[in-house]
Amino acid sequence: MALIELMNVTKRYSGNGPTAVALQDVTLRIEQGEMVAIMGHSGSGKSTLLTILGAMNPPTEGRVVVDTIDLYALSSERRADFRHEYLGFVFQQQHLIPYLNALENAMLPLAISRRPQGEQSAMARTALERVGLGDKLHRLPGQLSGGEQERVAIARAIVNEPPILLADEPTGCLDTQTGLQVMELLQSLNREGLTVLLVTHNPDNARYTHRTILLKDGRVDSSNSNPRPMVEPLRSDFPCLSPV
Repeated sequence: MALIELMNVTKRYSGNGPTAVALQDVTLRIEQGEMVAIMGHSGSGKSTLLTILGAMNPPTEGRVVVDTIDLYALSSERRADFRHEYLGFVFQQQHLIPYLNALENAMLPLAISRRPQGEQSAMARTALERVGLGDKLHRLPGQLSGGEQERVAIARAIVNEPPILLADEPTGCLDTQTGLQVMELLQSLNREGLTVLLVTHNPDNARYTHRTILLKDGRVDSSNSNPRPMVEPLRSDFPCLSPV
């Protein structure tokens, strides 16, 4: 059975003007341990799909099932519990708290847990060590490079050891070389067993994944959404949206 399954998911947004259809009849299966890229032009539905997978945006029609859990049959409180237990989030903007050091930023998702403070600190330390920042635990975000800040954001996302990581343009604000290093880190975490779904505009990032799901006008473009063996990516000159 797939870890994640979307069945005939449609999302419409209604306002004062015409109804906008962000996703139309999307059906997908993501297996445990996959690393999948979600690509498409602006307005294709990528971010909407990620928010639906992230238990933050109920579809207008269809079902989302994760590990046999019918996600939007849950109450909003239980969906919050689900997000805490199952999901880690990484975004283009790291959203680090500037007056907290790396260790304290990585600990933030544990604040609602009942674990003792010492255990929370140890878990955050382990997460930072996994992303290669074990020697920079006490540095503030402003004392870290852009790539190191992204690594802190990834450590924060995995500190609770969720089975699924959702990443929305995690290299969009990084220079090319630093972006490749972040992708190598995500690939390494995937090889340790983490299921990774990556929204990206960059075709070189997709080379790190097992397959690409291409969205076009809110639908899956099955003619271009193909599985492939994971390969080591080539060096790229793809422009960074906001170089550091």
